[in-house]
Amino acid sequence: MTVTIEDISWERVFLRVSYRAERPAQLKLFRVRTRQFADFRETQEGDLVTAVVNITQGGGREPLADGEWIICQQLSDEEASLSWARANAPYLVALAKKRLWGELKPHRRRKLRNAGVDYAVYSFTDEQIDEDIRSCPFTTHRIAYAPQLTERLGDLSRVFRYVNGKYALGASLIPSMDATDYLIVKLAIDYFVKNPKPQTRRFSIRQMEKNLFSLYYKIARKVLRPKDNVVLFLKENGDEPTENLGAVRDRLMERGLNREFPVVERYRNTFGRHQNLFSWIKDINAIARSRYIFIDDYCPVFNFIDPDDDTVLTQVWHAGVGFKSVGYARFGISGSPDPYQSAHRRYDYALVGNGKLRDIYSEVFGIEQEALLATGMPRLDHFLDNERQTTAEQRLLTKYPWMGDGRVIVFAPTFRGAGQATAYYPYDSYIDYQALWEMCERTNSYFVFEMHHFIEERPEIPPAFANRLKDLSDESLGDLLYVADVLVTDYSSCFYDCLLLQKPVVFYVPDKVEYSATRGVQRSVDDMAPGVVCDTSEKFVDVLEKAAYRSMAPDASMIDRCSEQAGYAADRVIDAVLLEKEVPGVRFARNAS
Repeated sequence: MTVTIEDISWERVFLRVSYRAERPAQLKLFRVRTRQFADFRETQEGDLVTAVVNITQGGGREPLADGEWIICQQLSDEEASLSWARANAPYLVALAKKRLWGELKPHRRRKLRNAGVDYAVYSFTDEQIDEDIRSCPFTTHRIAYAPQLTERLGDLSRVFRYVNGKYALGASLIPSMDATDYLIVKLAIDYFVKNPKPQTRRFSIRQMEKNLFSLYYKIARKVLRPKDNVVLFLKENGDEPTENLGAVRDRLMERGLNREFPVVERYRNTFGRHQNLFSWIKDINAIARSRYIFIDDYCPVFNFIDPDDDTVLTQVWHAGVGFKSVGYARFGISGSPDPYQSAHRRYDYALVGNGKLRDIYSEVFGIEQEALLATGMPRLDHFLDNERQTTAEQRLLTKYPWMGDGRVIVFAPTFRGAGQATAYYPYDSYIDYQALWEMCERTNSYFVFEMHHFIEERPEIPPAFANRLKDLSDESLGDLLYVADVLVTDYSSCFYDCLLLQKPVVFYVPDKVEYSATRGVQRSVDDMAPGVVCDTSEKFVDVLEKAAYRSMAPDASMIDRCSEQAGYAADRVIDAVLLEKEVPGVRFARNAS
């Protein structure tokens, strides 16, 4: 029986969960780590059931143990078996495999992942899966959450201090997605000891690493201190420079300033295979030799070292403001940065598209507005140049002649997961290959996947559909937009570029409620999206079929884009950061409107 949880609230130490069902459904809390249940006490009035648990007595005469307790229902003895799950609830098998995968030794998992094997295809035996289901006899797929509740789950955390404030119990309601991308809610119980110096993590290996790296940086800085104005272009989440880094570097060279500002480049992916100490040392040496450093996106080495006052660190952030929360806008939820030991806090400057975005990025990076330079995005300096567009279109049409034969739909969603190391896209849940192919056949269209570079797994397009569905994730999204007739995205900011080209955008967000609850959004897709919003696969395909997106004319001003400074952004960056010039409109002014 499916129940809908409408409200969750606190009354002192009592957690109250209100749901509607024809009869009490006996909600439970389950702790996977110890394979144990905790009970709610339930009362019913009409079809409204109130389930209550006292967190100080959840373990009998002791509080609930630390860890994550999943709000769920208990399976019967008959249901808690592999044979029943295969016939009635295949998701239980997937969840069991994910738990078994987590029990493998870390080095074994890494080896398997490098070989392209994950939990879904690993050869667990039927006996292992059956035993796991029997030891974790719970289900969450019979529980739904009212949208108005998921929007405020992040506000339902409580802290209970005791022993004169030296200790505390934290109780947090955490929305999450299980291995089948189904929304679940966990009650996280954590016990804390007061830290009189929160800048330092007590008894932490990470703190020891930070101290050692910081010490090495100070020594290297004294030994390798630059004699010239060395400029370092650094990236630690990919092997090539981003378009923003490349644009600033190229413009610096074009102006001949590399004679005055010698250029050093270092690019590597710290999120791939295991990183050795020597690689980190080389990063720190490059930083120690430099007076000016430009980075784009997250650069983890700066979690461990804080450049000295003679070094200028600039984040040349490549994206506009999409809908997803990033950086400190996610503080307190999964993937939250440390309030002290975070790379974002180290920036002397960070770039934003225009002055109106300073409020947002001051929150995102956790830095003052004065550090945000409204230069515009260097990667867009030549984005609208006719010569560039023509060259890109000719290259793509020569390589993919079918692009000139019908409508081109470019699908460029952002990733799911907390970050690069866990990034994925749930193709099986959100992509109906057959429906898309049939739509493309009827409308003479081509559906092009351009997946986020964090997502390693590519779409598995069935061979029968390969004439209309194409994976071009290795191509530049900017180039693909030149030949696109319509862009499909979700919470990403890539729609800005499409708006500059005066092309329509469709927003496909089947996980709108879940994404907002688990990842967080800074702006409502429904309220702010400059295009048609589709929250089901059926509506998505229908909008593409009928080209219903044409009813909403694209307008760059719909989301603050009208004041983006056009062109010469790379020059403004160079002038403001390297030459220390006062460039009109770039620096924050208190009296600015």
